[in-house]
Parts: sequence; structure tokens; C-alpha cells
Amino acid sequence: MTDKVPPSEFTDDSLEKVRELLIGRDNTFVREKLDHDAKGVVSNVVSEALLERESKDGSVNKVLVPLVEKSLHRSIEANSEKIVGTLYPLVGALVRKAVSAFLVEFVERTNALIENSLSPKSIAWRFKAWQSGVKYSEYVASQIYQYQVQQLLVIHRETGTLLHSISADPDKQKDADLISSMLVAINDFVADAFGVNGNESENELGEIKTEDFTLLIKIGPQALLVAAVTGSIPPEIRGKLQQALEDFHRFYQQPLINYDGDNAAFAGCETLLADCLVSEKKEGEGKKAKRFIGALVLFIALIGLGILSFMRLSLSILKSDLHELPFPPGVIITDTYISNGKVHAKILRDPAADDIESWFKDHGIDPNRVVVIEEPFVSLKTSIVERKLEKLIRNYPLSEQETLSLNSANGSKWIISGDVFAATAMRLNQQINNLPGISSTDIDISSLNVKAEYQLDSSALQKVALTQLVNKVSSQSVLFATNQDALSEVQLATLEGLANDVKQLLSVAKKTNTVVSIVVMGASDNSGSSARNRELSQKRAENVVNSLISLGVESSILIPVSLGELPLQNPSMGRSVMLNVLVSSAL
Repeated sequence: MTDKVPPSEFTDDSLEKVRELLIGRDNTFVREKLDHDAKGVVSNVVSEALLERESKDGSVNKVLVPLVEKSLHRSIEANSEKIVGTLYPLVGALVRKAVSAFLVEFVERTNALIENSLSPKSIAWRFKAWQSGVKYSEYVASQIYQYQVQQLLVIHRETGTLLHSISADPDKQKDADLISSMLVAINDFVADAFGVNGNESENELGEIKTEDFTLLIKIGPQALLVAAVTGSIPPEIRGKLQQALEDFHRFYQQPLINYDGDNAAFAGCETLLADCLVSEKKEGEGKKAKRFIGALVLFIALIGLGILSFMRLSLSILKSDLHELPFPPGVIITDTYISNGKVHAKILRDPAADDIESWFKDHGIDPNRVVVIEEPFVSLKTSIVERKLEKLIRNYPLSEQETLSLNSANGSKWIISGDVFAATAMRLNQQINNLPGISSTDIDISSLNVKAEYQLDSSALQKVALTQLVNKVSSQSVLFATNQDALSEVQLATLEGLANDVKQLLSVAKKTNTVVSIVVMGASDNSGSSARNRELSQKRAENVVNSLISLGVESSILIPVSLGELPLQNPSMGRSVMLNVLVSSAL
């Protein structure tokens, strides 16, 4: 069995007595301490407790947010008009900026649509904008935004009383009180008849249009601003009116809230409203006349520019035609340019060539439109050389006993015939040989009958001609490239003239009973070995001889000889084939 202790019959209150001794009866000591620094103690304890609780589970935020939202909602419901009046000037500026941005974008899109439209009005405006010298979008704005703000009225919203009125033209000022009462009555009628949601501010009028003018109504918390505007209303006027209404509420907020029918407090608002009395008038007839004169001058200038452009184009075509013309023999156009309304042409012309003016007329070109800058030059074309030969023979001075004529044989050979004295024949032969390019022309003077003058034998003249031909043939040479023995096309063309001279020499030699031999001497420079140079020079001489034989020269008179190396100062002179004519009397 265990021993059980019986319960005590008396309660032990010793702890209560000790607590009473420490803190006093009824906690008087503690309350005095708490009252002495209650705020500090509680703030420290509460703030630390809230921070610790929020850091622990975030429950403080969940509890306080609904309480703050309900308190704010109740405050707005109880003082909505006061809060709206206070925030109206601030919110108005923000809303105005947003609306301005929207209007700017809207106007830009509208301008783009107008500029891309093809309506008759659009076309007429484009032409007038071009006449005025302004951008098309600026002209459209000048046509649309022509207006005048004639009168402004400030009306107390709650009572409908006119607070102040200002007019641009006092003679045209309307009865402000009557307009104020009418607007309030119309506004109340619209709110009562068409209001469906009970929101009075959404059922108020913002604009009233008549045939003559438009009433713009800007609504504020305590006042209305009404503007009577004639003409088309630009967006900036609406913004200016809204700004004026906001400024009116800002400066006269207390008189509006405490309004009792006395308008003395609003007597100085004319300065605030005067900026809204703006207008833009149409230009007068004087400026239209100036525009017409400017358009006429511009039209004339455009016509002149068109004529100049046409002339410039015509000259450019003429310049191009000159370059495409087939040049006659002895004429070369070196340069063309346009200056002073004409085409200038720099031309090289041989004196024996065709006349430039006749050449232009033959190809349908007006010579008066071309300024020719002509410079002489010597043409070596065969047709020009033959033309000079014809002129020389035709105009050669002869005595009464002499005759001279020039005939063409098969179009490739010219035969000089006639009866002349020996002195004339010598002078004529000398002048013929002095003609540039005459060596490329085949001339036969064997038919020329040389008459003795003062008992002179005609054989003397033939010997003189023979000597000249010998000298002419002996002075000719054929040049070769380094280490080359084959004849090029240029060399073959040179040998054709040489062959004609040799054949003419043989013809004169037969008449004078003279034996002619031609030594064809091939040579080379010293760039290779001596053996190679001897072989190369021999090959060059043989090739020239073979070419002359193929052109009709008798092979019996041609003797190819190799000279080998020639140590000349100019190596190119050594790479050649030279001719030496040997003449002796026949047995």
C-alpha cells in the first residue's frame, strides 16, 4: 500500500501576497510605469512583433490590406466631391497629355489619307498649294482651321448661375444670362430624359452646333466653361479651353466651393480667359492677286525651263549625230561640246578633203547650229593622195606647146601622158615625188612624151627619171622584230609600194638601154651568236626577195645577200633588209 497525502483544507495564498508586495495592490505600480512610457513601450513591442510575424508567415499583409482598402473606399464614397475637386487640376493635365498624343496621331493619319486621296477637292487643293509655294498638308490645315472664338461664359455647375462672361467683339455679344439659363435647362433635360445609369456627369452635353456657330462646353467639378466658336474648330482650341477651365478651378477653388451667389470673387478672371479668344481669318483678295501673279510667273518660268530643256535635248541629239556620221576621207572630228546654244566641233581636215558645210548638208544637219573649229592636217589616205595628184596635174602651168593629162587604168594605176618639155617634166616629177603618201600610189609616166627644148635629147630627161627612181628604191628598207624573219601584214603592205617602184624603174631602164640589178641585203643586230645572226639575216633577205617576186618583180634582178651582224648604235636599224640598186649600160 502506498501512503496517500490528504488534501489540505486551506488554500495557500502566499504567492499572491508576494506579488502584492512587489507590484502593489490592483497592479498600481505596473500601471504607473506603463502610463509613464506607454507609447515607447507599445511602439517598440508592436513594430517588432509585426516585423517578426510578417517575416515568419506574411500574415500581417493579408490582414492589413483588406482593412486599408475598405477604409479608402469608404472615405472616397463619403468625400467624393471634395476628392474630385482636389485631384481635378492634376488629373486634367495627365488626361490632356494623353488626349494630345492621340490627337497628334489621329491628325497624322488623317493627313496621310488626305494626301493619298484623289478627290476633286484634293486635286484642287494640291494645285493651290503648289501655286502658294507651301506644303500640301499645311494648305489643307489652312483651309480647315479657319475659326473665331467670339464669346466665353463661365457658369456655376450646381446653381446654373453665370459667374463671368467675356467677348471678342462687344457689339456682337449675346445675352450671357439668357445663354447660361438655356444651357442649364437643356443640360438638365438631356440628363433626365436620356440618363440610363444614374451617372449624371456622363449625361451632360459637350457640344451644341447651330448653322452659324458652335457652343463648346467644358465641364469641371464646380463650373462649366462655354465657348461660342464660328468656323471649323481645330483640336488645339479644345485643349486651350480645357486648360483654361483647369486653371480657373485652381485659382478659384475656395470661392467655387463656398459660392453663395456673389460673383465679386470672379471679377479678375478676364486675364485668365482672354487667351482663349483666338481667331484665324481668311486671307484677303490682295494676297490672292499676289498668288495669281506668283503662279503666272512660275508658269512662265516653267515654260522657259521646258524650252531650254528641249533645246538642250536637241543639241545633245545633234552632238550624238555628229559622232555617228561617217567621216569623209581627210576629215576627223576630235571633240564636240555644247556652248552658247550651239554645238562646237573640233575637226582635223586635209585641204584636199570635202567641204565641211557640204558634208553637213548631205547628212541633213544644219551648218548654222554647228560651230566648226577647223585645224589642218595631212591625210595619207589613198583617195586624198590621188585627189592631190589630180589637182596637181589639172592645175599644172604649161606653155602653149605642152599638154598634160591623168588617166586611171583599172582603178589602181594612174597614167600620166602628154607632150611636155624636159624642164617641165623634171619639175613635175619632182613635185609628184614630194606629195605625202605618193609612194603607195602606182604612177606610170612611160606614156609621157618629153620634147627636146633647145635641141636637147629626151633621153637626158629619162636618165634623170631613172636616177630618181634608183635613189628612191635604194632609200627603202624593211624592219624586223628581234629574232624574227617572217614578214608581217604591215611589211607586206610596204613591199607592195616597193614592188611598184621597182617595176617602174625597170620600165625606165629599158627605155634608156640600162641594165639594173638590185642587191637585197639582210642584216641583224648582235643580240645572238654570229652563226645564228648570219642565218637570220640570210633568211630575212630571201623572204623579201620571194615577196617581191610574188608581186610581179623579175627574179633575175634580185640578189639576196647576208650581211650578218651590224654593230650599229641603234640595234633596231640592224634588224632590217636594205636594197642597193646597181646600174650599168647595156652592151
